[in-house]
Amino acid sequence: MPPPYVIDASVWINVWRAHPPDRYVSVWARIDAAVADGTIRSPEDVRQELERGTDDLADFLSQRDGLFAPLDEAQMAAVREVQTRCEGLADEDGERNRADPFVVALARVRQGTVVTAERGRRDANGRPRIPDACQEFGLPCLDWFGFLREVDWVF
Repeated sequence: MPPPYVIDASVWINVWRAHPPDRYVSVWARIDAAVADGTIRSPEDVRQELERGTDDLADFLSQRDGLFAPLDEAQMAAVREVQTRCEGLADEDGERNRADPFVVALARVRQGTVVTAERGRRDANGRPRIPDACQEFGLPCLDWFGFLREVDWVF
């Protein structure tokens, strides 16, 4: 099995809004197949972040068996390292970005590629973002369209 693409909450939100499953059946069929074969994963913390939303996205994605990787010892150790080396990556007091260290950690543990809608920080003194953490750890990081091109999905 190839290393997974680890999908951030921002991508799920954007795909859900731009490609509703009742209108973009082929997009979601491809996603379902990629979940089934292990190509796409998200950490359990992404599901928890999505549950704070007001739509049905978290419930919809939770029906995809295997999508959300449960936290294990290796991921927890990687999360601690990410939080140490990328202090401020997670907004501990806010409602957003809590899952970001878990996204990076899962990609590290599984030698995967992160897929996020985030852009790197603009100010060198600003809070790090997922692409910055990926750069810190030498992890590949794509946006949704980069992912589509890399896996050669055409709709």
